[in-house]
Amino acid sequence: MRVLVVLTSTDRRGAEIEGHGLGAELVERGVDAQVMALAPGTRSRGLDVPVLGAAPRSRQTLCALRREAADHDVVVAYGSATLPACALALFGTGTPFVYRSIGDPRAWVRGRFHQWRTALLMSRAAAVVTLWPGAASAVHELYRVPAHRITSIPNARSANDFHPATAAERLRARRQLGLPETAYVAAVVGSLTPEKRVEVALDAVALVPDAWLIVAGDGPERAHLQAGVAGRPELTTRVRFVGAVEPVLPVLHASDVLVSTSRTEGMPGVLVEAGLCDVPVVATNVGAVDWLFAQHAVEGLKIPAEATPLDVASALRDLRSHHERSRATSSVCTWPAIIEQWIRELARTSAVVQ
Repeated sequence: MRVLVVLTSTDRRGAEIEGHGLGAELVERGVDAQVMALAPGTRSRGLDVPVLGAAPRSRQTLCALRREAADHDVVVAYGSATLPACALALFGTGTPFVYRSIGDPRAWVRGRFHQWRTALLMSRAAAVVTLWPGAASAVHELYRVPAHRITSIPNARSANDFHPATAAERLRARRQLGLPETAYVAAVVGSLTPEKRVEVALDAVALVPDAWLIVAGDGPERAHLQAGVAGRPELTTRVRFVGAVEPVLPVLHASDVLVSTSRTEGMPGVLVEAGLCDVPVVATNVGAVDWLFAQHAVEGLKIPAEATPLDVASALRDLRSHHERSRATSSVCTWPAIIEQWIRELARTSAVVQ
């Protein structure tokens, strides 16, 4: 079986990292797999994968994708921008594609025309793979994809790459990030975009005078967030903006709690990483967060989707004072459990079409 995994760009974002990891895991298990990006990324340190064209839906890109797909048995369209590209480029080729839905389908419907267009594009996919069962139900209801063409496979991480910190690793990580050795440290990890609501985490830390905050990530909101912190003496000494960190393991090793204040999510990979590192989370109950807690992939406290800074501050205090830390024990989001599901789905899809 020859598999082509298509990413939107070479940027190190959640979907791209996950899709790149899928390709590597397939190869590790003897599958002839290749990973390519539709277009270059905007960040200097991107993924080292071939690029098909200058823009995701340019004629050059679509023609290159069509040529590459001809040499493969099945294509994985990893993320929303790859759906129209694969639907257009692979039309009439006989090469099936599997669409990997990376978000919460209910959160991204933008009117009837958008819903109709997405349903039309999804009808071209041989299969749709969602992140959790609730997302599968949403795809079926919103886009009329037949239930037999939908399956759920969660995000995955390697337990070799993410592990609980030893005392020495914790101390080294804190020194590296300029944090006090005994401080109560929270972390926000991800793109600094409006839907992440990082300002809520900042305001929450302002209400917990002995807490520190690491903000690891980059994006259009960074300058605004940093300017806001610079104007607040109660925060300037307790907040560290460290940019996009690769690998992110030192940030998790330095942290007592991971904070996610997003108004919308799919299945946040960083929550899975925190679970593997024995770092509890305070997370808004959006997307697959409830599923992750139910599967014991993460531990900590869930807060409302539109949580206020007071809600987050209260959760931080409760977690510190009363929550008994117990390591997330489920292996449901590790690659050994996940990759076999992918191999079965890809083999089934290519066999059905052939």
